[in-house]
Amino acid sequence: MKSLTKHLTPDELRIVWILTAVLLLGIGGRIWIVSHPVSASRGPSTSSPASVQTP
Repeated sequence: MKSLTKHLTPDELRIVWILTAVLLLGIGGRIWIVSHPVSASRGPSTSSPASVQTP
């Protein structure tokens, strides 16, 4: 199989690299968001009505 880069102009090759970087950053961002809980990024948590204890 011949290399794809031989058939691309330098401008097209640059676009391919930029799109690849954007794709990888998007995947990495999704992984980072999933691995960090939302409550930790919002600072002090507020109590929800379900967790409030009544006397």
